[in-house]
Amino acid sequence: MSTRTRPDAVEAVLAELRRLLGDRLSTATAVRAHHGRGETYLPPQPPDAVAFPHSTDEVRAIVETCARWRVPMIPYGAGTSLEGHVAAPHGGVCIDLSQMTRIVRISPEDMDATVEAGVTHRHLNRHLQRYGLFFS
Repeated sequence: MSTRTRPDAVEAVLAELRRLLGDRLSTATAVRAHHGRGETYLPPQPPDAVAFPHSTDEVRAIVETCARWRVPMIPYGAGTSLEGHVAAPHGGVCIDLSQMTRIVRISPEDMDATVEAGVTHRHLNRHLQRYGLFFS
């Protein structure tokens, strides 16, 4: 049996997240639909809202807010889920990490890099090129 999250809890979370994120919190139908569909055969199940954090502090605040109100969270990377991982059968807040694109550190000697969740292979490889390295 699938039940939606309590509407009052969702509204409380959205109010708090609007104060934190401003226009980086979306309840637009098209944005929600895009984030409720992966590369799976399962039907789309959109979240109630999509948050676009820019920092780990913002991610932490989103998680704390949702947890306090018991509103589900759905992490979203590139949306390539084959198993329905981006579906939101109970509603909730999708946390889209694609705008967290900072390359924190590159250590050519160790052939190691620390990046934020939104860094793509292409973005990382542009930065690694100067060291004669690549990530595949």
